[in-house]
This record gives sequence, C-alpha cells and structure tokens, in this order.
Amino acid sequence: MMFTRLFQCVIVTIPILLFGWLLTQWLVPSGVFFVSHIVGEESPFIDELQPGTRVIAPQDGAQSIVGDPVFFFVHPHRDFERIVLEVWFQNASVPIVELGALVTSHPESYELFPLQNRLIDESSWSRLDEDGMVLLQREKTYDSLADFFADPPLRDSVATYRTTFDVPYRLANYQPTSSVQTIDASLRGHQEFKTYIKNETLNFTFHYMDMNRDDGADVVRVTVFNEAGQPVVEARADDDGDAADDAIATGMETLELTASGLPEGVYKVVMDTTRDVFFRSIKTSQQKIVFSGSVFIGDEIGYHEVPQGAVLYTESNRLRLQTRHAEGVQTISTETTTLEILEPYVWYVLSLDGQDLDRIEIPTGDVEIVTDGKLAFSPSQYFNPDPITLSAYTDLDDAHIDYVLAQYSSPRQEGDWLVADVSFDTQKISTEDSTWKFSFSTPGIEELDASLLVHAINAWMYREKL
Repeated sequence: MMFTRLFQCVIVTIPILLFGWLLTQWLVPSGVFFVSHIVGEESPFIDELQPGTRVIAPQDGAQSIVGDPVFFFVHPHRDFERIVLEVWFQNASVPIVELGALVTSHPESYELFPLQNRLIDESSWSRLDEDGMVLLQREKTYDSLADFFADPPLRDSVATYRTTFDVPYRLANYQPTSSVQTIDASLRGHQEFKTYIKNETLNFTFHYMDMNRDDGADVVRVTVFNEAGQPVVEARADDDGDAADDAIATGMETLELTASGLPEGVYKVVMDTTRDVFFRSIKTSQQKIVFSGSVFIGDEIGYHEVPQGAVLYTESNRLRLQTRHAEGVQTISTETTTLEILEPYVWYVLSLDGQDLDRIEIPTGDVEIVTDGKLAFSPSQYFNPDPITLSAYTDLDDAHIDYVLAQYSSPRQEGDWLVADVSFDTQKISTEDSTWKFSFSTPGIEELDASLLVHAINAWMYREKL
C-alpha cells in the first residue's frame, strides 16, 4: 500500500515539476536566459552556420569559416530586450572579424561590432586603452584620450575604426553657385550620400518611379542630417496606391527637398525606400555630392529601351560588385583595368591603386557596388569629408596616418581560444517569424585564402526581472 501511494505521488509530482520547469523557462523570472551552444551540435535556439559553401563541415567541436559573409539564426522563445553573444574562436590571418545583427531586410543591413581587429592588436605603435576606446600613436604624443581631444591632430592624420573623430571638415575657398547639375543614373532603393553647404539653400529634386515588382507599400522618405547626426529636414511621398507585385510601373514622380538657413558643414542625405523605387535622376545646385557604403545602379527596364549604365569616380582601392540578373552580366572598365561580371549573385572584387580619382564605367547598370570609400557621379562632385576608415585593406605603414582612434576592446584568451562578446539591443534587430539573423563579417578572407575557426556561440538574453 505504501509503495502504491509512493508510486502515485511520483506520477503526480513529475508532471508538476515538468510544468514548473517549463513555466520557469517561459517566464524567465531571473530576467536572464542562457544558451550554451557548441558549433556543430543541434540547438533549438541557435542554428548552424550558413551557407554551406562558405564553411567547412564541423569537426571536433569547431567549424572553419572560409567565405564572407557567414550567418546564423537565433530563435528566442519569447520577448527579450537585449542579447549578448559570446564567440569562442581562433584567428590566424583574417585582419578584421566582426559580428552583426540584421536591422533592415530590404535592403539587408547589419549593425556590426568588432570581435577582433588584428591591425590594432598586432600594431607596434604606442597603444592607449581607456573605457573601451583605443588610441594608437605612431610616435607617442598624448598621455591620455583627454589630451588627444583637447588638442587634436590634423584630421587627415587620423584613421578611425567604429567611432568618429569630431573635428569639423571645412572646404577652403568654397563658394556657392546657382548652377543646377543633374545626376542622370538609375539608383535603386535605399541610398545615402553627403553634401556640403555654405551660405546657400539646400535643394534637391528627386525624379523616381515605383516599379511595383515586390509586394507591399513603397513609401519614399528623404531625410537630411547635420554633423551632429540630428535630422534637420525631411521630404516624404506615400505609396502610389499599387501595393501589389504586378510589375506595373507608375509614371515619373517628383519629390522636392529644400532647407534654408543651414550653417556651414557636411550634411548626410538618406534616401530611404524599398527596392521597388528607382530614382531616375537627381537635380541640385549643390556642388559636392558623394555616395558612401553602397550604390545600387538599377536596371532600366520600363524606362530606357537601351540601358545607359553609369559612370562613377572614386579614390577607393577596393570595390565589391554583383548583379542579380543574367542581363546584368557585363564588363566593368576603368582607365587601367577591366572586371568581368560573369554570373548573377556572385561578388566580384575590383582593385584600384587608390592614389588618384579613378573613373569606373558600368555599361548596362543592374549592379550593386559596396565600398569603404566614396563614390561620385562626376569628378567635380567628389570630396571626402570623412576621416580615413581603418579597414581590412589599410596599410598603416604606407598611409599618411599617425593615429588610429577606435571603439574597440581586444578579445580575451581562454586556453587555446579567443573569446569576445557583443551586446545587441533587440528593439533594433529585424525580427521575422520570431527569429533574429546574425552574420560574421570577415572581409578579405577569400583573397587571403584564410579561415576563421569558430568553437562556440553562447547567448545571454535579458528581459525585466519578475
């Protein structure tokens, strides 16, 4: 009888304990949910590294990344306010390794944070670390970051990494003009550029078409930001009323953007919209206009019978280009070299000397261009208002750089592994089907025939404590 009662008690207790455990997992009363994940092992919360063409099959609890980029998905089981990802890895030859979270899907954009910067870690320059900031000095001049900011060096002698160097850029002898110039190129979707204003009215006229190739509304919003990153003016146009993917293009639409009384300085203009919107031309009296990050030269189907492509100018020493359609296969040419884009969805690298302004001819358009430098549509429009950015391709010994200012902390050593962690605000992360997408950025990994060995990806997810 006692045994029967004991057995019944166990039968009743097990589901109660199981329910209690599941309830605790869901409620997370401590406010912290931890996931430990060894690469190659199955996990309900962290997926395997993808795509398979850029990684080598896991072996002995580690996996090699051999291409760029490589991504993985995290599946939170409920809402969290913050996630900290801890990566255990080995890196013998990749210059810069970063981890990013997807923040926008159309186009895909990631907020990247450093895991390791070997250019900084292996530099022989004098190094100063303060509160998550690093200052490298070719010749030691400053004893603290306070001294550096109190009496900063010339801005052209400073390279930055994941931070800003707030010494205003000013163009000597700049004079405004009323002459209107036109950027006559098809720009697809989201774009960003910088311009210079002094004693003049900022004015842009955007002519665009909604091609309605994708489902959903296509709002066009153009916002101007000052040197402090504050929005100063915005122009907006609602969807054309056709949110279907019927490929019925609208006629030419116009969006006007003006602002007077702006103080002298560099202004960033963000053209925020979907890939359905093609900006066919931009008219302005502003003299200086440079695009940064990426430029998407769209196709001209439904606009020009014969594609006219585009001509760009840059001082960058490296551009990555791809097309998404067979019609975009073409030969990109410069004054000294050519690049064959042979098939869609393959990134090709165009290497330049970066010493002078190079002319790049794109004969048929339909090409995405990604660069750390600047791109202009005419030589006279080109200027570079930003300090030098420390990238995987920067040679500090050859560059006219005496200082590196970085927001960066070196990874710690745990046995044979380097360990770095990155914190993300989940309110900024794009969420689809209760899933977050993260990506490893390892520029130059293919060109250097290098690899990154990943052992573990651990996660701490935070929410308000009950």
